[in-house]
Amino acid sequence: MPDPSPPAEVPAAERPPRAYLGWSLAATVACFLPLGLVAVYYGLRTNSAVLDGRTSEAARDSRRARRWLVATIVVGLLVYLILVGAFVMLGAFSS
Repeated sequence: MPDPSPPAEVPAAERPPRAYLGWSLAATVACFLPLGLVAVYYGLRTNSAVLDGRTSEAARDSRRARRWLVATIVVGLLVYLILVGAFVMLGAFSS
């Protein structure tokens, strides 16, 4: 019979670093493609390093993936705001 006790928490030091791959893919599609592709690249490198057991390299690539993910979202939002501002200035939304 299986043990009914809940699984023990894995200490933070033993957990593999996050790859941010799902978020990177979503940000790539929704925000800004060029920077998003770089975030996806580092997310894939993180997964590869985790599978190969290279934890220090995985942690470094995870931080890079997170930085590029944030940059993708910020730049994407800025581009959208600039576009909306330009359309407003040109009168695209006036009746």
